[in-house]
Amino acid sequence: MSNASSSSNKSAVFLTGSTMRHVIIMTTTSAIGLMSIFFVDAITLFYISQLGDPSQTAAVGRAAYVLAFIIGMSVGFMIGTSAMVARAVGAGKDEAAKSYAGSSIISVVIFGIVLAGAGFLLTDWLMAMLGATGQALEYARIYLYIVLPSTPFFAIGIVTMGILRAHGDAKRSMYITLIGGIMTALLDPLFIFVFGWEVIGAAVVSAIVRVSFAVLGLYYVIGIHKAITVPEFRRYFKDLIDILKIAAPTVVTNLAAPVGAFLIARAVAEYGDAAVAGQSVVDRLIPLAFGVVFALSGAVGPIIGQNYGAMQMDRVRQALIDGLIFNWVYILIAWGLLFIAQEQIIAIYQADGNMALVIRLFCNVLAGSFLFNGMLFVSNAAYNNLGYPLLATLANWARQTLGVIPFIYFGALWGGLPGIIWGASIGAVIFGILPVVGAFWLIQKLTPNQESAADTTETAEAPAS
Repeated sequence: MSNASSSSNKSAVFLTGSTMRHVIIMTTTSAIGLMSIFFVDAITLFYISQLGDPSQTAAVGRAAYVLAFIIGMSVGFMIGTSAMVARAVGAGKDEAAKSYAGSSIISVVIFGIVLAGAGFLLTDWLMAMLGATGQALEYARIYLYIVLPSTPFFAIGIVTMGILRAHGDAKRSMYITLIGGIMTALLDPLFIFVFGWEVIGAAVVSAIVRVSFAVLGLYYVIGIHKAITVPEFRRYFKDLIDILKIAAPTVVTNLAAPVGAFLIARAVAEYGDAAVAGQSVVDRLIPLAFGVVFALSGAVGPIIGQNYGAMQMDRVRQALIDGLIFNWVYILIAWGLLFIAQEQIIAIYQADGNMALVIRLFCNVLAGSFLFNGMLFVSNAAYNNLGYPLLATLANWARQTLGVIPFIYFGALWGGLPGIIWGASIGAVIFGILPVVGAFWLIQKLTPNQESAADTTETAEAPAS
């Protein structure tokens, strides 16, 4: 009965049809939207670099590490919201889905304000950790002070993307950040060069774009889908607790990646400014080349969530398998293209010495490790949407600490700068395979014992035969 009612729910689009088709559509459209977020930072850094002022380029590069923490936390809250809304949609509970959406928007506004305030307080400390001094520190401080107040708007936009995905509207979810990327490409030259505002202009554009995320996202969710209701006071706290059961550990989970990147950047910094410059290029190539893989967790999640809500566990298992297949096919293609294009990339950034070395190591070695990083992301989607987000937290932090610190330490002792990259890559193999094994085990654990049910049926039918 419940399955029938769920299937009749027009919003539960993932309960029927090819799971691979759903994975491809959701991942590619989500990836375009997600990559647009990173494109905003990448194109801003490119324009700033054209000023020929290393202190301004360094300022935007260092600020990006701080903003990466904000992005990670916002995406974590989005995944928690998406999981709860998708489950409610899959179970045919439309009013509950609307209430979860409304509660999440209210919560993320509060969350964004607190996060922005913390950013203001910690700016100097974080910049000092990244070695910013003098004019570079001043530029980084100005950039962050302008961008940080837009954090609540950014968080709203990201959460509305999750709500849209939970309803199967991958296209409009993509539009939110895609339009933001286009705005950045158009406005950055105007504010940076024409107005002559330089790094201040870049910060103003970033703030404007983040506000646009919220405006467009709310229009789609409220104006088009009417997918939000403002919950009563008592219902709000119930919804928030349900959302936080997934969102809180998911936020902690998503903080692991910026921490891992920070640790690698600090190790690379031992080999001079050229190596840091190369790592800055790599940090922007990674999301542009592998944004599709980053999108897998958020894209596969609603498919798993809806089918778990309808207790269609065969489709849950198949969605996980299809996600893994998609990951490997995409990464092999992207890795091959990076390998072929590495000299062109080096030429674009006019890199030489250690800067060129780091870029080559990325194209030849580190890019291949995303075969296993993608496996981790798909497993996280299963853990989050099957109600075990702490397993995703454990897997991610193990990858970014146990899978990074000892590997880059001994890698540096063994091979210097190349050893760091090789160490980070080898760590990904071990901590990519183990979570997949755990995800299949969890699905098996949550699947009803169909053999027992079949035995009972045969016993009941035996007298009739």
